[in-house]
Amino acid sequence: MPSPDPKLLGVVLCGGASKRMGRDKAALTTRQGQSFLDHAGRRLQEHCGTVCVSSSLQREADFHRIPDPPESHGPISGIHASLSYARDHGFDACVFTPVDTPALTSRDLQTLIDAFAGHRDQVVCAVSDQTPEHIEPLIAIYPVTLVDIIGTSIDAGQYSPRRLLRSLPITTVPLSAASCRNINTPSDLDLHPPKP
Repeated sequence: MPSPDPKLLGVVLCGGASKRMGRDKAALTTRQGQSFLDHAGRRLQEHCGTVCVSSSLQREADFHRIPDPPESHGPISGIHASLSYARDHGFDACVFTPVDTPALTSRDLQTLIDAFAGHRDQVVCAVSDQTPEHIEPLIAIYPVTLVDIIGTSIDAGQYSPRRLLRSLPITTVPLSAASCRNINTPSDLDLHPPKP
């Protein structure tokens, strides 16, 4: 596997309130006993020179936090704040993964990065191999050149990353449905139980 790319900033999106789960999803544990946050961060470290956490909350983690803005509008605000940070610190792009996709693999991330190598001016985002028409805007690589476009979208009251991507040139990468699956509720967690 290639060495981590120093021009890619890995970002774990961790800004949600976890209302459906009823507890902080970042603190849930994988079968190997890692928190979802540590698992997602370590997975990104295999590919990215630096890894950060996009979050409204300060959490115990080994990764720098990129805080959500005071008036957050969901994931698009975390994406925008992370791209702004990346641009200001000399990165070319952000590799985003949600904190609640524990089945996403290092190989999946490498597949996205390989696709981005040929399309560095576009968003490269995952699609489930079962629903290829349904893009996964939070399992994606965004070039920092899009930071102003995303800021304009937020200013215009358009907060849906999926809707935004429909207006941009993107490259889609099929991944398994399991890799793209979010753990949102206790019943979802039953399918991916924590270590006893």
